[in-house]
Amino acid sequence: MNSNWQKDYPLLSDLSEANLDDNSSLKKMLQLVGDNKRVVDFGCATGYFAKLLTNRGCQVTGVEVNSKAAKLAEQYCEQVIVADLDFVSLSEILPKQGFDVAVFGDVLEHLRDPWRVLRETREILKPKGYVVASIPNIAHGAIRLALLQGRFEYMELGILDRTHLRFFTRKSVEILFDESEFFVDSVERTKLSIFSGSNWIPELKQDTFESKIVQEIEQDEDADTLQFVVKAFPSTIEGKYAVLSNQYSSLVEEVKSSHSQLNQIKVELEQLQIELQEKTGQLECSQFQIQQKQSELELSKVEIQQKQIYLNESQFQLEQTQAELEQTQAELQKAQVELQENQAEVRQIQCQIQQTQTEWQETQTKLQQAHQGWESCQNIIKAMESSKFWKLRQAWFRLKRSLGLKAY
Repeated sequence: MNSNWQKDYPLLSDLSEANLDDNSSLKKMLQLVGDNKRVVDFGCATGYFAKLLTNRGCQVTGVEVNSKAAKLAEQYCEQVIVADLDFVSLSEILPKQGFDVAVFGDVLEHLRDPWRVLRETREILKPKGYVVASIPNIAHGAIRLALLQGRFEYMELGILDRTHLRFFTRKSVEILFDESEFFVDSVERTKLSIFSGSNWIPELKQDTFESKIVQEIEQDEDADTLQFVVKAFPSTIEGKYAVLSNQYSSLVEEVKSSHSQLNQIKVELEQLQIELQEKTGQLECSQFQIQQKQSELELSKVEIQQKQIYLNESQFQLEQTQAELEQTQAELQKAQVELQENQAEVRQIQCQIQQTQTEWQETQTKLQQAHQGWESCQNIIKAMESSKFWKLRQAWFRLKRSLGLKAY
């Protein structure tokens, strides 16, 4: 914003209709203006909207308060007039002019007396000419909630733009045009949600408000309306005729469209009937298949029940076998314990046998030694018996026995 309250506009040189959102006021105004019209663009800025109009075959005259912006707009306009609408008469700056459309793109709210400017606009329009205007909505839900917090803070852009002198609701827009001797043909709107966080509206935190209050405000149809996009005709016979003519043309187009849609619906209906017959045949076939499947299912259920019985019996046998197995395992463990005990006894007996064998070998050795001693004694005895002494001794004993004497 510069010091003399003239806005610094963006160039938007790469702007095209193709990349405009359907929710854009520029897109809606372009559609309302149409093609091949002679247009006066009040507040044309750098000419970005005039460029879009020119691409539609329109001849554009621009009016702009900012001389620097007006200079840039000249490349898209047949003529650009630098003027402040609050201090000039339209008949002075646009004498003997006849326009099909007068465009006020977010302009009327910047004027001290928009009523006068609109009334003067009637004089520069052709008999079937009309006004297309976009106007910010001061009744947007974000503004209402901000007011509940005691806030009405001007911003660089948006509804509370610092350069706005007038503020409008849907009702006051209708009053503005009515008092300026226009009647409104249509009102479209651009939308922006209350808590979007956009720099076009005050920033709000939803959790700082009671939900009941938010819900009550959201019920208003214009709670999310950012701008009204208005098409209005002068309140003259020509203007009314133009409106009626437009309405008639619209109705004719709607009727043609309805007939076309009706014919298309008839074709679709016939096609649907054919498809319905096919589907009916398929359904009957499917029903027969379902019945077959149900019969198979019932048989399967019987088989499943039989298998379940068999499974239960098998389960019982398995449990018995499991019990027998556990008993066998217990007996096996017992047998293993007994085997271990027997193995211990066998090892003990083997030790005893080894000990007995050792003792027997020792006895054998002693016996052999005794036998050897006995044989030695026998040899000695034999030697003694064969000796002369032994023979004398034997003779002596015989003598004593014969004499009746004791032998010893």
